[in-house]
Amino acid sequence: MDFQPWLRINLTTNSKWQAETPWNVAFAYTTWYIWKWRNIRVFGKEEDLPFDSRTVILKATQEWSTASSANTKTTSNYQVTLALEPPPPGYLKLNVDGSYKCASGSIGAGGVIRDELGNWTGGFAINLGKGQILEAEIWGLFFGLKLAVQKEINNLIVEMDSATAVLLFQNSKILGLHPLATLLSSCWELIMHQIDNWVVKHVYREKNMVADCLAKGSFNFDLGLVSFADIPRWIGTHLEDLMGVHRTRLVAVV
Repeated sequence: MDFQPWLRINLTTNSKWQAETPWNVAFAYTTWYIWKWRNIRVFGKEEDLPFDSRTVILKATQEWSTASSANTKTTSNYQVTLALEPPPPGYLKLNVDGSYKCASGSIGAGGVIRDELGNWTGGFAINLGKGQILEAEIWGLFFGLKLAVQKEINNLIVEMDSATAVLLFQNSKILGLHPLATLLSSCWELIMHQIDNWVVKHVYREKNMVADCLAKGSFNFDLGLVSFADIPRWIGTHLEDLMGVHRTRLVAVV
């Protein structure tokens, strides 16, 4: 077939484009567009052919290059050292966590309240039955806040290792029909109306080990809430964080 002039495309005159776009990409887009426009011509489809076919192809390849570079940013990891940070004087710290068993679908939660010296003020574990991990995280926050209210704590720092749960809590007033909206609203009511000064923030798990242990230990109990006025012996080595033990973690940086 004798190609018409509109198919004679010269892509080699733009040196900047040549440097930025791989030739195999240019070739693929060129052949695809030629095939597309040839079919339009042959089968008489009512579709306008481009006046400047070269520009169309160049634009497509440049868009590919931009999208490709945005999606292939390299990441590197660096090691950080983490340890429990005590709350400032006059504040107490509530650490909460949720746990999930993939095999059974069981969920549980746990939490601990400590003062600036690391003294145990109270703790809990709750076996929640079946559910999803995010439910466990939010229930952990709810029961942790209830414990803080029961102890009449007015200055509280709350830490969780679920960034999603923290984000949902911070936006609980605009969740609408989210399945956990009611539970999050209850958390918000507790902290807003019964605790004077507070902050809820995300921390890495290495700073949340006691709460993590309590959440996992909840599966050893019957359904429901178990409170701990004193430190449970089965927490074991996780209480090392009270002595300032550091743990390492690899953190990704884009």
